[in-house]
Amino acid sequence: MIEKIIKKLVRLFDIIITISNKKRFKSFGHNSIIRYASIINHPDKIEIGSNVFIGDHVWLNANNWRDDDRPSLIIKDGSHISRFTHINAFKDVIIEENVLIGENVYLGDTDHKRSNKDIPIKDQGHEFKGPVLLKCGSFVCKNAIIAAGVTIGRNATVGPGAYVIESIPDNSLAIGNPAKTY
Repeated sequence: MIEKIIKKLVRLFDIIITISNKKRFKSFGHNSIIRYASIINHPDKIEIGSNVFIGDHVWLNANNWRDDDRPSLIIKDGSHISRFTHINAFKDVIIEENVLIGENVYLGDTDHKRSNKDIPIKDQGHEFKGPVLLKCGSFVCKNAIIAAGVTIGRNATVGPGAYVIESIPDNSLAIGNPAKTY
């Protein structure tokens, strides 16, 4: 009985969080949800489709390094982003339909500059390294890292803890550090 009440209260809280945030986005689809304690930087640069789930403690860090009006982060219909995931989208990150992203995943299109060995890396700023694309139906398992410039193919799986520095073909499995495709 108490478990049912708690589940209903959590669902109500998620709805309140979603409603209070959805107008801040470039677009926000029907029946999508943002769980509590998520950090959303520059939501006006983020497009979220319908039936998208964004778990608790997710960090969506968008920016505006584009030359056009398109958002720097696009999350299409039916995708699921699990808790503690961090997405840096300063220019071009696209998550297509029905993508599943596990807990504690990192992906981003930027990295810290490393052009001057006399200046601490944290003080050198950021640079765009290449677009990130997670194609329809792909699955990125827990603790994986997807580097800038990488495409994860349609219905491909990135194994737990994999560090992906090269694009992964459709319908394949990538595991290891650095990830190898099978």
